[in-house]
Amino acid sequence: MPASVSPNPLTPATRRYAMLAVSLSISMATLDTSMTNTALPSISSQLGVEPADVIGVVTIYQLVMVATMLPLAALAGKIGHRRVFLPALWLFLAASIGCGAARSLWTLEAARAVQGLAAAALMGCNMALVNAIYPKEQLGRGMGLNAMIAAASLAGGPVLASAMLTVLSWHWLFYVNVPFCLVSLALAGRYLPRAPGDGKALDAGAAALCALAFGLTVQGLERVARPDWSTALIWLSGVACWALLLRRERASAHAIMPRDLLRLPPFSLAVLVCVLAFAAQGAAMVALPFLLNQTLGRGIAEVGLLIAPWPVMGACLAPFSGKWSDRVSAGLLGVIGLALLATGLLCVSGLPAGAPTWAVMLPMALCGTGFGLFLSPNQRGIMVSVPGHRASVASGLSGLARLLGQTLGAAFVAACFVLNADSGAIWAMRAAVAFALAGCVASGMLARVTRQTGGAVAAS
Repeated sequence: MPASVSPNPLTPATRRYAMLAVSLSISMATLDTSMTNTALPSISSQLGVEPADVIGVVTIYQLVMVATMLPLAALAGKIGHRRVFLPALWLFLAASIGCGAARSLWTLEAARAVQGLAAAALMGCNMALVNAIYPKEQLGRGMGLNAMIAAASLAGGPVLASAMLTVLSWHWLFYVNVPFCLVSLALAGRYLPRAPGDGKALDAGAAALCALAFGLTVQGLERVARPDWSTALIWLSGVACWALLLRRERASAHAIMPRDLLRLPPFSLAVLVCVLAFAAQGAAMVALPFLLNQTLGRGIAEVGLLIAPWPVMGACLAPFSGKWSDRVSAGLLGVIGLALLATGLLCVSGLPAGAPTWAVMLPMALCGTGFGLFLSPNQRGIMVSVPGHRASVASGLSGLARLLGQTLGAAFVAACFVLNADSGAIWAMRAAVAFALAGCVASGMLARVTRQTGGAVAAS
């Protein structure tokens, strides 16, 4: 067999069914974020709680995902991805039923926390499973399909939620997961690869410290715009957890926090690009509704339509950029994509009040084109820059980088509004441009490093 061709035991038909199982799980985890955002006013009204209180339904899901994704990805690497993925699907199914059956805010938040735990396991295994399903020479194609599903789910979530809420109660936004979970379980049980883990024991203490460190970091970022003694306490506790975690894993050959991988320039640069790009996206997606409504004078009903070209173009381009990344450097595609993203964000942030619809939608389409050009190659670059037996940790860290980037972007938006309530949306969009340009520079460095190393993977 030629060295450029990687062995893969799956037949094309088995590969399709296995990928469908993975895609359905990612679609559900993504939809449950975007659809729930749309349903918050309905949940607040029907449960009789304040709008500020109901936001916890979204934040607890994201917080649990960030805190547990890396420990669960490490567990999958030790016992096998299939043995984590299948129980996570069952747990997601049960939690979805629990969310739909909730009749109070605390029961809904409890079910959402469990759902976030399941989603963390599903998304932490996601890229590692794609890596196992596709041979290396077709990995970009698999990553492109994966990115397309995620982008389409992000784009379709608000539309699907709005359509369902016109005829059904918000409970059905969670019940709709049930048939998809059952289909995914049937396909995954039969077609997912049965690759074993490394058989090493998971350090439960390190896993707990890792969850606390990331959870406290995210809470600190979310509260950075309103500093007080409790925010300071959160940051101090987070720093203490990080110090204890790094000290505990200093001599570990199987650390949950993969410092050895982060010392590999192709991997660390690809992760950094991911954080910066998703920070740009996170800041823009939070700031755009305010910019379009308050600065450009658009109605709330129009906002979703005006933003839609971004995720739609991203979903359309992701499969193609994934295929291209099998032949072209991920760093180079990232440079082009993030430059287009920065250009689109800069254009929309400079629009005057009363700008025509096409003048808004065209930069949104440019943003989507750039983000779609970056995403699949970046995911592929992360996975091929590490040894095969470390794919699980790389997958978890990639998912974590996306969530941390989005949280960082949202935190910057909050800080911009605190500093200047009138021009906060424009400041936030300029911050998003800065994140995209920084990602462009980092991607250029990645392209240079990849060219110098020839894309070699360390054997560690």
